[in-house]
Amino acid sequence: MARYSLGIYWDNVSVHACLIRTGIAAEFSLEKIIGMPREYGEHYEPLHPAEEDIAALLKELPVDALGSVAVGMPEREIMHRSLMRPFGDRKKIAQTIAPEVETLLPVLDGQIIVDYVLLGRDEAGLHHIETLSSRHASVQALISGLNEKAGIDPEIVDSPSAAILAGARNIFSLADDTTYLFLHMGWDDTSLAVLQGTAVKHIGAFPYGFGKIAPRLFGSSAIPAPELEKKLEQGVEAGELLDTCVREVLIALSRIDSPGQSFALVPTGYARSITDLAQRFKTSADILPGVPDRDEDKGGVSMDEVLDHFMPVSLALRGIDGADGVNFRKGELAYTRKIEWLKGHAGAWGKIAVAFVVLCVLGLGIDLFTNARINGELTRRIQAEFGSVMPAGTPMVDPVRQLEQHLSRITSKNGGPGGKDTPLEIIRDVSAGIPRNIDVLVDNILIDENSIMISGTAKSYENVERIKASLSSLPYVAEVKIVSANVDKLDQRVRLKLVCTRKSSAT
Repeated sequence: MARYSLGIYWDNVSVHACLIRTGIAAEFSLEKIIGMPREYGEHYEPLHPAEEDIAALLKELPVDALGSVAVGMPEREIMHRSLMRPFGDRKKIAQTIAPEVETLLPVLDGQIIVDYVLLGRDEAGLHHIETLSSRHASVQALISGLNEKAGIDPEIVDSPSAAILAGARNIFSLADDTTYLFLHMGWDDTSLAVLQGTAVKHIGAFPYGFGKIAPRLFGSSAIPAPELEKKLEQGVEAGELLDTCVREVLIALSRIDSPGQSFALVPTGYARSITDLAQRFKTSADILPGVPDRDEDKGGVSMDEVLDHFMPVSLALRGIDGADGVNFRKGELAYTRKIEWLKGHAGAWGKIAVAFVVLCVLGLGIDLFTNARINGELTRRIQAEFGSVMPAGTPMVDPVRQLEQHLSRITSKNGGPGGKDTPLEIIRDVSAGIPRNIDVLVDNILIDENSIMISGTAKSYENVERIKASLSSLPYVAEVKIVSANVDKLDQRVRLKLVCTRKSSAT
């Protein structure tokens, strides 16, 4: 069954969303990328809360397509710290990093939420861990705002730099022998992720985005949204304004233990509109553009559109790919989300719960009544069988066990010398001992410890004598007597009764 994953990303001048449809075998398709400019003031400051603009944007999507929702926490709200551990067990790491991270952060006025991404191991075998922290109050405010004003409750609150990993791995075919530098320039911040093939080597961010470049290129006063969009489509030359961006990227790359490693630059977001970005990186650090091949077609969205809106695409993919994922919805906030969901569905679920209880009680009553009837019928049948088998006057205490013991006694008593001949074996021997050419019909065989009584009919007296002779040859029969042999006037057959005296064990 198909489901949807929605990624939402916004900045001062626009809001964007990507809708992904997933099916069986983890396949997905990019269904739609939508965007909307925001109203802003003279210095590109938004005039309306982001949640209100998001609510307006989501009206373009069908209501039933709003499945799992992932949003990005602004990079300026996230603090990065690097740690080392001698173990790579994720559960242990999660239990031990928070206290240590708290000692590395500036003094905070409240609780923090910590998550992490594993960055591989060094030559000494130690695991590199990139921790990401955000204030609990900031995450809670983001969730509450989206819930109240946009009508959505995000399942994932991710770090933009970590979300890039999901986009890179799912959109592109990454070569194992190539190290990719994904550089996503936002309005306020720039996020970067470095992958060697699909293995993550670094994630980070720095506070230098297109918002620092735009006023110096277009004038101190903000230009209207349509004009800004047109300039971005045409491309702009940033020149020395990129020096800060290049320097910050090189500082980040210096932390990666890969001497002599060459990097393939993959610009996304506003970086796609800077025409001299590639030349600046080539001149400063010999880093060349290297957009990897796109994986098999995942929908009707072009590569240019994917790269321009790479952050909402990556966030949408986070809804289906949790590898190296960061989510600040933890602990109390995760519990709060579930409670709010339950509150919203309390009426419907309450009715279902009541109906379920009624059905359980009704089913229990029917089950007890049915069991009582079955037990009564079984008891009656056991009593009847017990009375017909057991000696008269035997009290019924444990009927099954008493019947088993009685059967064991009968089997032991009715056996031949040494107790080896059971009633079933005797019947088999009697049947085998009577010649097949004798016309005889046995009606009854009564076996006790001393004798075997056989009654039935035969065609003639001669047959009766032959039956007597054949039974006398049985090893456990001492003597055979003809008790009676009379002709039945109705069918002219001889009705017979024979008694075979059994040999005792002492003989």
